[in-house]
Amino acid sequence: MFLRSLVNGDFEQALANFTSSLDPEGQPWTAERLQQTLAAYHADHDHLCLDPNARNVRHTYVVPSEDKKSWRVQQMLVDPEEHNDWVAEFEVDLSESRKRSEPALTLRRIGSLA
Repeated sequence: MFLRSLVNGDFEQALANFTSSLDPEGQPWTAERLQQTLAAYHADHDHLCLDPNARNVRHTYVVPSEDKKSWRVQQMLVDPEEHNDWVAEFEVDLSESRKRSEPALTLRRIGSLA
């Protein structure tokens, strides 16, 4: 849902998927911030792919925290040239997810791997 909302330019909907609107430094994620971030992505990439190749599990990485209370999830942003040099990174609060019966997600960052 998040990536599809980004591709569609619906930044408010993209943000609606998260339980917190703050990044790890306490800065708010806003529609304008997402739009600026995606503009930086588009400076080097034609578009963000959502095809079956882009959705393949090999582009998603899940790392459990040491205390087992959360997961860090990295989703590769697949581009048509397959440079795959940008990532969206999320945190999943496992306890809160169980309470809600749905993923409790926080957007940590979107940016270049370099």
